[in-house]
Amino acid sequence: NNRASSIHQKAALAFAFYISDPAVGYWDVAVSGSFLDPLRQRHTVALSNPESSESQAFLEYGWEERQLRMLKDVTEFNFLHDNYVKDLRILGANDYQETGTVQHLIKMWSGDATAEETATAITKSWNAVTNTFGLSKQRDMYREILGLPPYVEVEDDKDGTPLNLILPIVIVAGVVIMLLVLLVLKQQRHIKYRTRDIANAPKKGTVALIFTDVEGSTALWDASKSVMGKALEIHHDVIRELIQKHKAYEVKTIGDSFMIATGSADDAVCLANDIQVGLLKTEWPVQLASLPSSCVEYFPAFNNRLTNEKQDPSRGPEGERLAPRRMFSGLRVRIGVHLGTQEDGDVEINYDQVTHGYDYYGHVPNAASRIEAMGFGGQTLISKEVFDLLSDRIKDQCIMNTIGEVELRGLSEYVKLFECLPKPLKGRRFQGVIRRRNSEGVSLSPDDDTFDTTALSSVDREADIMSLTPVQLQSAVARLRAKIEEYEKKEIENAAAAYDNNDEELGHDCTSSLSDGVAG
Repeated sequence: NNRASSIHQKAALAFAFYISDPAVGYWDVAVSGSFLDPLRQRHTVALSNPESSESQAFLEYGWEERQLRMLKDVTEFNFLHDNYVKDLRILGANDYQETGTVQHLIKMWSGDATAEETATAITKSWNAVTNTFGLSKQRDMYREILGLPPYVEVEDDKDGTPLNLILPIVIVAGVVIMLLVLLVLKQQRHIKYRTRDIANAPKKGTVALIFTDVEGSTALWDASKSVMGKALEIHHDVIRELIQKHKAYEVKTIGDSFMIATGSADDAVCLANDIQVGLLKTEWPVQLASLPSSCVEYFPAFNNRLTNEKQDPSRGPEGERLAPRRMFSGLRVRIGVHLGTQEDGDVEINYDQVTHGYDYYGHVPNAASRIEAMGFGGQTLISKEVFDLLSDRIKDQCIMNTIGEVELRGLSEYVKLFECLPKPLKGRRFQGVIRRRNSEGVSLSPDDDTFDTTALSSVDREADIMSLTPVQLQSAVARLRAKIEEYEKKEIENAAAAYDNNDEELGHDCTSSLSDGVAG
């Protein structure tokens, strides 16, 4: 209204904001035919045109045109939807939605209540809201809005609420409960694994952390993104199924790496063993066999002469030949395990309010990640702290090899490591004892696996022994033996030459003496 002052116009505009707010103003806008009805009918049309007086009023008040479009959508939904407006006129509408329903759904989605508990709580809350306002008043008001005549009570001979009033409420409550149950079941189908259950997260005492990583993943992705994508999905399924089986806790994943927490050394090693066996036995895409660091390898043929065993494991009890055992198949995952306690300052346990999960910081996760980086694909390395706390029962299920103390990047003290593999993987071979990064000396690459028995080279003097493969070690020993034989041969030749020289000098002296004697 151009005749009104700017103060009055701003006041009217503020009032329009109030009644368009979905959180308030229901009672003002819900009555059809009221003095606000013209605003209801033309408000959204005016907001569609930035040149209209209504839009200009909003723009002068500091709004932007993009906000007008959003306001138009909200206003159309709140003002022009008859069913929505009429439903808002039910006594206690806000209470049914906010206190009676929403808070219980949030509790269920947070994992603090089951679907049955949530349905029971909603039913109880709705009954409480109905009792607060009175079913009779709610019914009369709603029938008046719908333009229906007043409700006539039907006499019932029995005590209590008439059946014709109870039945609609029961039907509505049953429909709501059924919808909630269907919603929960749908969510459960989408959640394939429950590896982030905070009930399984270590919150005090011993915290054993497992770090995993796929060997050569960068090269695999570069070779075939589609094949690697399928393989990584299988990899995640295998590990997450085992995390759920062992009731461990998935702290986080970064690409193809997992960080997993358990409450004891036994649980951590059992899970690590099952991961190695599970990855070996699972079915991988056929195309993966042609990619680097993911091909199928078998255990070497049996040799009685070397093992001194009577029974050939490659044959059955009746002498039939058995299928060769796979040593590697599919993605090869290295695993590192370390543990400590919060009380000793080894690990800091933190609950993240944003992700609603636990995370772990400090020495234990740092050491576990460094230990994992020292391993080859398919190898599990554990620290001395883990080894010392393993029970005899778990040790009996494992093949343990002592690696010794190693220096880990970023840690001030040396860490003693053990190789730990389940007995079904006994004999699994790697390209060395451990994989060294940034180590002193030369780390030979797997491409240098040739049996060379030539003279000693600088590699033999500078190589990091822990990084050599068995073939490389044999080659180095052969070269050393050849060099020793060469030195021994030279020593013999030198000794023989020296002996001959002595003989010549001795013969010359004797001849001279004899001639002098004859002359004399």
